[in-house]
Amino acid sequence: MKRIFDSVVALVLLILLMPFALLVAILIRLESSGPVWVSAHRVGRHGRLLKLREFRAAIVEPGSMETIGGCEGEQPTRLGVYLRRFGIERWPWLLSVLKGDLSIVGPRAELPRYVGCYPSEVRKKVLSVKPGLIDLSSLEIREEQRLLQGLEGEALEEAYVEQVLPIRLAYAERYIETRSLRTDLTILLKTLFR
Repeated sequence: MKRIFDSVVALVLLILLMPFALLVAILIRLESSGPVWVSAHRVGRHGRLLKLREFRAAIVEPGSMETIGGCEGEQPTRLGVYLRRFGIERWPWLLSVLKGDLSIVGPRAELPRYVGCYPSEVRKKVLSVKPGLIDLSSLEIREEQRLLQGLEGEALEEAYVEQVLPIRLAYAERYIETRSLRTDLTILLKTLFR
């Protein structure tokens, strides 16, 4: 049932967002040189590495098509600040939901190096389900940006791993223990309203 829910919601959202996605792609091309799309590597179900496409929200070095995420200290473009703030950079992830690599709602699709920081029992539990395009922690954690603001390099990594990641994992475990279509619908609607 969850797979049907994911596919229907992803298809409807892709159709509704298509004109806006085209506009975003044009604005990215007009604002700065570089590709419209970049690759984002995340860890999927059972530890499988996923290569997801997303809108470019940062300045990239010539020849680079890789992004390492929104809290990595990379220089965002002016448009990129808004793409990240409203989650627009990840709209193309809806294609991965249709493909079956992601769910609409699930634990955060995390970078490989952070998954390596998960305690072993938590890792097993969190990676037993598909990661989500949206997650419960994104609704509940209000202080992440404040905790990470102004930090760069090792200080940023340390703050994320020690302060933010444990909170995200607690929400992921809570989601897994209480997940249902009703829960997914509630999280989806709250995310859309936010």
